Amino acid sequence: MILRDDRYITITMDEDKSLFRTCWKEASSNITDTEELKSIITDICQKLVISHPRNYIANQKAKEVAYPVDIQRWVAEQLYAASCAASIKYVATIESSNISVSMSNDQMIGEVEIKNGIKVATFSDELAALKWMNIEK
Repeated sequence: MILRDDRYITITMDEDKSLFRTCWKEASSNITDTEELKSIITDICQKLVISHPRNYIANQKAKEVAYPVDIQRWVAEQLYAASCAASIKYVATIESSNISVSMSNDQMIGEVEIKNGIKVATFSDELAALKWMNIEK
């Protein structure tokens, strides 16, 4: 089920696999306003809590916008709180091909101490993430 699909991001929920997926698009490079970026993160968090998935893949392969340093902690805290509220067990990030975006994501993830049994890992492709989540063999 498609929860959001615009020029920057697609958000889907596969209820059969209990899989919530965000897939950033190359057009994300056009996001220059921090408030717009925060609005997207807020929407992701709201949809996570409502969907209540077991698994979450943040596909950032085509993502071209890096989180500014001044909001990295905020992004990390919002996503972590939403993941806890949704009782997520697995969070997989698919690395961006843009090194600056990958570094920004790594720094953002480092902003929170992961607790509550949430397993977090980074992969180069979705198939590896799905195998790690025991969804695909």
